[in-house]
Amino acid sequence: MGDFVEEYVQFRNTAKKWLRGMMARPRRAARGGSPGVVFLHGFTADRMESHWIFVKCARALAEAGIASLRFDFYGSGESDGEFREVTLQGEVSDALAAVTFFRRAKAINPQRVGLLGLSLGGAIAATIAGRAKAEALVLWAALAHPAHLHVLAERSTRPIPGAHGLRAFGAHEISPRFLEGLEKVDPLQSIGHFTKPVLIIHPENDAYLPLSHPEDFLRAAGASIKEKIIIPGADHTFTSVAWERQVIELTVDWLARHVAHGGDAGASEMRE
Repeated sequence: MGDFVEEYVQFRNTAKKWLRGMMARPRRAARGGSPGVVFLHGFTADRMESHWIFVKCARALAEAGIASLRFDFYGSGESDGEFREVTLQGEVSDALAAVTFFRRAKAINPQRVGLLGLSLGGAIAATIAGRAKAEALVLWAALAHPAHLHVLAERSTRPIPGAHGLRAFGAHEISPRFLEGLEKVDPLQSIGHFTKPVLIIHPENDAYLPLSHPEDFLRAAGASIKEKIIIPGADHTFTSVAWERQVIELTVDWLARHVAHGGDAGASEMRE
């Protein structure tokens, strides 16, 4: 283990249900507390994410002096609830509760907290970034149009007989409330009001979200510093050692500049 510590944590959402997660932080906090990042996982995933990419990134960040919180949304992973109870609006509320909890945690600098979201977690991160007063936003393979997930779900799910409208997605039960609520969240509109630095990393060969999604995020973002990077050949969750390493290195370097050191001051740039 490197020069950091990990701690299992739990906190309540606004419905007073327990959400559970893991904090990683440098063993020696900076004066005023360590800068930090809250991770938001994707649809049907958990706080570790595919091939543990969230775990690896959190540890790399801790080695670079940046703390983090990874947590399971309500109905996912080890948090309270069942997946059939999940709604997108509920996950937005969970994400805001996580940021509040993280800011109040020991040895965290509450003024220097960023957000990182993957896939649906990216849509949520973009949606709450302004309200959460995040210092920076990182989107990995992020969903720009929630209605697109409704279309994908209709194609990939099947009704469960006698289950009052529940649909099966693999071994997960999805409620009509989840699907109906997708169009009530607008990450592109929200990111338009967010003026802090934004990094968008997207796979070239995403089977679920075409390259129009990162492009729409780039155009919509209200930030003066915003950058879009396409990872050649990569799939939706960057499933190779090389792709994963590239994404993590880019992210750690970028967050070190824009969260840990406030590199946005007086700067203006837009990159593709």
